[in-house]
Amino acid sequence: MTTNKSHYTIATQWIVPENMISEVEQFFQEHETWMRETHNLSGDAEPRIVDYSVSKAPQYIDNDLEKGPSGKTIYSLYEAYVTDQGAMKHFELWQSHPGAETMAKMSEYQSDMSFNAEVIATMEK
Repeated sequence: MTTNKSHYTIATQWIVPENMISEVEQFFQEHETWMRETHNLSGDAEPRIVDYSVSKAPQYIDNDLEKGPSGKTIYSLYEAYVTDQGAMKHFELWQSHPGAETMAKMSEYQSDMSFNAEVIATMEK
């Protein structure tokens, strides 16, 4: 499946210093495993997810490629759910997961987050 205009998303970004990269990447490996174990790609049971990705990229000084990397890494988490209830169920399940503590520690690096955001544009019809 792909994300379309009737779906809802969770999107978060963190800007992480070099000394935290190993811990953050371990967290995302565990998060991916948990997502696979608890989220549904088909059927009617929530949370029904249509897209999940974690990406990383160097942060550039003043967002200027010519100035070069700052030494920090930007991690972006993107999840798309069939309904707004999917994102709510995700959040409910996550509260009891041990990784929630690690994510709370990462909050000092969090630069942005949207929760249960309505998709208003896609390449899908």
